[in-house]
Amino acid sequence: MTFGKYKASSIEVLIAEDSPTQAEKLRHLLDEHGYRVRVMPNGKEALAAARLQKPTLIISDVMMPEMDGFVLCGEIKRDEQLKDIPVILLTSLFDIRDIMKGLECGADNFIRKPYEDQYLLARIDYLLMNQELRKNQVMQMGMQIYLGGQKHFITAERQQIVDLLISIYEDAVHINKELHARQLELAHSNRLLSGLYRIAEGLNQAVSEREVCEKALEYAMELPGVESGWFYLRDDNNFRVVAARNVAPSLLAAESTKELCECQRLFLAGDLGHVTNIVKCARIERAEDDETLGLRCHITVPLWIGNQNCGMMNLMGAEQDLFKDNELETLHGVGHLVSIALERACLHEHMEKLVKERTTALTAEIVRCKEYEARIVRLNRIYSVLSGINTTIVRVRGVQELFDKACRIAVDHGQFVFTWIGMFNAETQNITPLAKAGRDEGYLAQLKLTDLVNSPGNSWLIAEAITQLKPAICNDLTTGEPMQIRHAAALERGYQSKVVLPLIVGSELVGTFVLYAPETGFFDEEEMALLIEMAGDISFAMDHLKKEERINYLAFFDAVTDLPNRALFLDRVNQRISNLDQDHKVLSVIFLDIERFSSINESLGHQAGDVLLCELAIRLKQMVENTDILARLSADHFAIAIQHEEESTDIAHVLEKILFGIEDRPFVIGGQELRISARAGTASYPADGKDTDKLLQNAETALKKAKLSFDKHVFYAPEFNTRVTEKLRLETKLREAVEQEQLVLHYQPKIDLESGQISGLEALMRWKDPENGLVPPMNFIPLLEETRMILEAGRWALGKAISDSKKWQTMGLNPPKVAVNVSPIQLRQKDFVSMVASVINGAGDVSIGLELEITENVIMQDIEANIKKLKIIRDMNIEVAIDDFGTGYSSLSYIAKLPVNVLKIDRAFIINMTTNADDLSIVSAIISLAHSLHLRVIAEGVETHEQANLLRELKCDEIQGYLFSPGVITSKIEEFLHQKKSLCRM
Repeated sequence: MTFGKYKASSIEVLIAEDSPTQAEKLRHLLDEHGYRVRVMPNGKEALAAARLQKPTLIISDVMMPEMDGFVLCGEIKRDEQLKDIPVILLTSLFDIRDIMKGLECGADNFIRKPYEDQYLLARIDYLLMNQELRKNQVMQMGMQIYLGGQKHFITAERQQIVDLLISIYEDAVHINKELHARQLELAHSNRLLSGLYRIAEGLNQAVSEREVCEKALEYAMELPGVESGWFYLRDDNNFRVVAARNVAPSLLAAESTKELCECQRLFLAGDLGHVTNIVKCARIERAEDDETLGLRCHITVPLWIGNQNCGMMNLMGAEQDLFKDNELETLHGVGHLVSIALERACLHEHMEKLVKERTTALTAEIVRCKEYEARIVRLNRIYSVLSGINTTIVRVRGVQELFDKACRIAVDHGQFVFTWIGMFNAETQNITPLAKAGRDEGYLAQLKLTDLVNSPGNSWLIAEAITQLKPAICNDLTTGEPMQIRHAAALERGYQSKVVLPLIVGSELVGTFVLYAPETGFFDEEEMALLIEMAGDISFAMDHLKKEERINYLAFFDAVTDLPNRALFLDRVNQRISNLDQDHKVLSVIFLDIERFSSINESLGHQAGDVLLCELAIRLKQMVENTDILARLSADHFAIAIQHEEESTDIAHVLEKILFGIEDRPFVIGGQELRISARAGTASYPADGKDTDKLLQNAETALKKAKLSFDKHVFYAPEFNTRVTEKLRLETKLREAVEQEQLVLHYQPKIDLESGQISGLEALMRWKDPENGLVPPMNFIPLLEETRMILEAGRWALGKAISDSKKWQTMGLNPPKVAVNVSPIQLRQKDFVSMVASVINGAGDVSIGLELEITENVIMQDIEANIKKLKIIRDMNIEVAIDDFGTGYSSLSYIAKLPVNVLKIDRAFIINMTTNADDLSIVSAIISLAHSLHLRVIAEGVETHEQANLLRELKCDEIQGYLFSPGVITSKIEEFLHQKKSLCRM
């Protein structure tokens, strides 16, 4: 080796190093490259040796006894004979102080321990080549620098500084490479540790052999360098692939696994005791690159359970040495964890098998016990039914009550799914159901119960019981496809078995008792013995009750007309009177007399008279309501008790209807037409009598007055006659008013509290009577509702409100939404929604703001049906308001469900809210409630600015009342809208 014009053999290097090992290593390196070397143990001896014989180059350790490297270098550079000798300092310390000491002492280069041999040789080569340049560079540089927070003044040759900086830079590059390598190693280790941790964590959750292998492979894919993997487990001398990830199918195919690969051979030979790198796998070598993705090597991790090798985990990567030795040792530990997990899984599966076998045995034993217990329970249930029905038989007073309770007892005590009792008609072969209990869901209505003997249909079991007069049983309704089809409806409802028990009185079949059980095989010999006894008891009770009923019937009913007699009429009216005080209603008793009835008996005979009485009774039943009480009191006298509203004209209409109905059509008796007429007298509770006897007496007195005055009917109290007559007159006028369009709409504005502007209008119905002028609504609206004329009037009001709004639109007045009140009678109609839709559709294609106001109590009646109606109304873009809120009995749970937009607070709370703290609290609570449900709030009856200001503070949205305006005619509204009248704040 040559350095410029020098040969290595001519170059002498003086080494100052206190460590014999380091000194020998450095001497050996330089000797190998042809340098002559002298080694001194410290700086003091090295300085003496240099002065004795001048070397070409000095290499010195920094940290030495006697004299350190910095002092040695300084002495060399201060010696005129030695100062041109290049000095390289070796140090394990390399901070700012080292650099400054190196510059201050004149060092030519720094090399950090530990160093690379080639780097040291390169620095020696560089210094020797530049030695001549350094000799010619005599320029000294003095400078003041700041390093490490301290001030330093150095004097050095320029080349020395350059060399030292180059040395520092190269060393920094070297350090950076080392740090990068360490960083890669650390990242590799971190990934390895993370993967190992995830494997261990995943194994804790695996409970089966496949789960263990799948989890281990799932997280092994996170190990650095691992691209794919698979598990071989051994069964005898055969290997099976339990799990695989990213492995070509051809490598794992059945024909491939028949040929042993390298890892399998090692396994069978017993040489797979540790993790092994399989660099060349013949099976992988034969596979195509696109199958293996270029992966050519794998490691094999043996899996041991106890002292037995049970399989292996193969991990494949692209690198020749996928893992280092220490990592292979770690993976050996992973193999141990997987082996433990496999052993645990094997144990778990074995325990599961044992538990399953034991559970099966216990289940069979439990089933036997349960079958025995179920048998006891079924018998107890039947005993309970038998006992309950026998107790009921002693107490009931009617066949219907007997049937109802028998069915209910069978369901409640016997736990039958469904039971029913029907009466048999021998002439028509039909059964008519009279009572039922349990889960019907329309099943009974599907049964064919007519002409059962000739055409049984799906009631063949009932037909069998009727024909043979003995119980008919089907213990499994699911047996066979025809049976399943025939009993599909029963099976859908949970009926599994069925029995039909005939009910026999004397020797005749009178009915059937049908029971459906939720179990198959329910009706065995013991159960049937009890059920037959139960049917016999019910049959006996029917016979007894039938006889008793006939006796009771004759005591309380008229034998000719089947109407209640005088005794039963008195009893029923007394019961009705006892409840009247709570209902605040009136009960009127009509005493009816058939004129010239005795002449019919005399001319046509008593039989014809009885037939006439029966036909008259039938006609009277058709004319009275189901809630009315009709009775025959004597030969030609009938009584009718009717409950009605106080001051109502209903009783007058009923009287007219009855008397007209008797005279309107002739009665045909024995082929002969007979026309009859009647007169009536009426007395009312409580005004005309406090008990039934007094009412009948006064009603008969009124009848006598009617005969004397030749009137068709007379009320006992003259003043009542007068009131009814006046009300009938008003009703007639009101009907004319509706027909002749005497009804008009006034409008009361609603005011937005924030802006003071008109935000809505409420349509108010008025009657413009030609004789008496404007009639207040309270004087005619109740009568409209009582006579149901409100339906026609309400439809007119809705149409008129829409018409007025359309007119205001055409005038360019931009009208606000209009609210129309809905009567309870209207809302209860089934066609209410369609009526509203037809009125709106009849208005044409014009968009207007429409709102329906419905009082709180009306909405809460039949709440579910009203919610459905109001939802449809909302879908028609019509808003809904609850009127008079706070005066009813709303449930808060329903308020949240109601499809409404507005709550209107009743004026009763507004009037006293400024002086009554309770009313103020109620108003505040209603507003808060409404806003929480996203509803607007309107306060009714606002008459003072003080009320308006208080409502504004409570965040009420709108007000309505005399403070702004009462209800006014349409022209006044037009004036308000044209002037944009608003509410001034005070």
